[in-house]
Amino acid sequence: MIFNLNLSIANGSLQGNATTKSMTYNINIQEGIEPTLVVPTNLKSYTGRALISFDTETEKNKILVKGNVKKEDTDMILLYTNIDTLIELTKRLPISMEVQKE
Repeated sequence: MIFNLNLSIANGSLQGNATTKSMTYNINIQEGIEPTLVVPTNLKSYTGRALISFDTETEKNKILVKGNVKKEDTDMILLYTNIDTLIELTKRLPISMEVQKE
């Protein structure tokens, strides 16, 4: 599953929109204890271990996160990651995010 991202830096997190072929969701990326991607129940996504990769404007700058995908009754996408990855994402704002089974 691939999302096109439009993000900005907020208070200690990244916020914006994540767009698939047919839907747009609000997204929030913030620091968390364990890397976890929370997606709305209506989003056709698998759950379990995943590799989440972010593309920045130059392809050599991929940022990778390994974590769990969970579905919850929410209207937005939430990604919790460690502080080092969050800092990398704020330095080089990603333009897309791909979620693949690990």
